[in-house]
This record gives sequence, C-alpha cells and structure tokens, in this order.
Amino acid sequence: PSLPPGAFSIYRFSFVLALFFGAMALLTCGTTKFGARAHRGFWIAKICLLLSLLVTTLFLDNSVLQGYREFARYTSFAFLLLQILLLIDFAYSWNERWLAYDEESDVDGLCGWKGAILGSAALLYLGSLVGWVLLYIHFGSSECPAQQTIISLTLIACVVLSVLSCSKIAPHGTLLTSAAVTAYATFLCYSALASHPDDGCNPFSHRRHSALDIVVGLLVASISLAGTAWNATSTKNQVIGSDSASPNEQPLDPNAEKEAPAYDEMEEESWWYYHLMMAACALYLSMLLTGWSTEPAYIDGVPTAVGTIDTYDAASYSVGLPSFWVKVVSQWICLLLYSWTLLAPYLLRDHRDFGIEFDF
Repeated sequence: PSLPPGAFSIYRFSFVLALFFGAMALLTCGTTKFGARAHRGFWIAKICLLLSLLVTTLFLDNSVLQGYREFARYTSFAFLLLQILLLIDFAYSWNERWLAYDEESDVDGLCGWKGAILGSAALLYLGSLVGWVLLYIHFGSSECPAQQTIISLTLIACVVLSVLSCSKIAPHGTLLTSAAVTAYATFLCYSALASHPDDGCNPFSHRRHSALDIVVGLLVASISLAGTAWNATSTKNQVIGSDSASPNEQPLDPNAEKEAPAYDEMEEESWWYYHLMMAACALYLSMLLTGWSTEPAYIDGVPTAVGTIDTYDAASYSVGLPSFWVKVVSQWICLLLYSWTLLAPYLLRDHRDFGIEFDF
C-alpha cells in the first residue's frame, strides 16, 4: 500500500481516533456498569485495537480519506461551537478563582490578585489592539472593503461588549472575561482572513502553514478538553483519583495493596459526552494541523505526498471559502454567546432568578 506522508498521514491518525472514540461513545452511552468498565478498563485491548486500526488505514485509498476530510471540515464546526462555550466558561471561572484568591490573601491593593487580574486583562487587550492594527495593515487595504468590514465589526463588537461588561446592566460581567473573549475573537478574525482565497486581500494566501493558527488552536482545544474532562466527571477525584478515603473505607493493614474493584462493586457511569468530545476533537485537529487543506488525493495519477507538489501550490490548498466561512461564523457565534451571558440576566430578570442583583 502507498504510505504518503503529510496531510493524508494526519487524516489517517485522525480517522482512527475519531472511529475509536465514536465507538467508545456508543459503548458508554448508557449509565451502566458495562459503560464504566469499558471506559476504565481493557487498556491492553484498546491499545491493540488502536494499533490495528492504524495499520488498516494504510490500505485505505487516498480518495476515501479525501471524503473523510470533507466530512471533518464541516463537523469540526460543532466542536468549535462547544469549544466557544467552554472557553467563555473558562474565562468566567478564571476571574472568579483569582478573586477568591484575592479574598483569601492578606495583600491589599494592586499588588495582589486584583493587580494580576487587571494586568492579565491589560495584556490581552494590548495584544488585541496590536492585532487590530496588523489586520488593517495586512488585510484592510482600500481594495478590500469586505475585509475592512469584518475587522471593523470585530473591533466594534469587542469594544461594545467590554463596555457592557462594566455597566450596571451586567453587574456580573468582568473585564478579564471580556479581554479573553476579545483576544479570541481577534484571533478568529485573523484566522478567517488568512483563509480567504483572494490573493489581493490575503498576503498569506501562499503560506503553507501558520504557526500561530496551530499554537493558538491547540491551546484553546486543550483548555476545552480539560474543561470537558472536568465537567464530565463532576469532581477532580474522579479524573485523577483520590488518595484519601473515609475512616470506614481505610484498610486495616496500611501496607495492603489496593485491588481494582470487582465488576459487581463498580458503580454505574456514563461517559458518552466525554468520548463524543474526543471524537469531535480528532476531527477538528485533522483540520487544524493541515491548515484546513483541500489538497487533492492524487496528482497526475500519483498519490499526494511531500515533494509531489511545490510549496506554492501546497499553500493554495490551505485557503478556501468553506474554511473562511466556518471561522467567520464561529467568531460571530462566540460574540453572540458572550453577549447573551451578559444580557440574559437583565432581560429575563422578571422570569428567572439568576442570583444577580441590579442597582436600579
């Protein structure tokens, strides 16, 4: 079988992981002891299955993986939506945790955790400001009104939401959360414009890979997966295990080895959401690591491989309107969701109690 390196090798790994975690999601979809055992046990069998699936993909034709790539291109949008929700939740939690640290600390003023919050927000806003200037310089020329509109809408929306988060309408709003959302929206704006196929308005249209896209994408995906694992297990002890036990659960012999619980003693659990997120992440990473490429499966009858096409042509496969619109819509949804978290308590104050008091 052909063994093409590059993009199609990434698709093979992604396909295997998506298939594996998809199967695990089906096996753990119910709250059962079998689901708990499937998630926590059979490690040797899982490793052998993964290796077997990976070897099997070597016999798959590139045209099959090309179909998988197009499937991943559009289903990755679902992961981006979940990622946005988790990112906003992370930004709120970040602020709340540091405020809790400040209340526990004996240091007053800006030298404590409040100073760290303001400093982090300032750095994020400064980075966003620099990003807006660079976006106008590289993408917002007078011949590119559409790009200018997207950049301007991003800037205006971020400023409005930041002001709103500091107003009486949203007393629960925080500057740090707004700064984090602003920075992510600015990155999505850059990533979308860098994916547009118009050479006259995209100076990076022939750059094969963007290190910034990969680094930021992996960082945000890591935060999302960490949040997913935390939320799926409800408590940290279920994720990393607990070293302590109640007095009634302590063994009489402290040197006795701990044994794995028997099947009858195992609690019923459901892990389908965690595995579904992992499958969605595998689909998304296949796009992220290949720059949302549209590289053909064959060129002149030869399987696509590194060296088969030159750098100029290879770079052109990483840009396109589908990738552009996926990222633009993701940015709009990110800003809309964050605005809803700010406005919902005020708009629905007569219908639902959010635990937030208004001063007017």
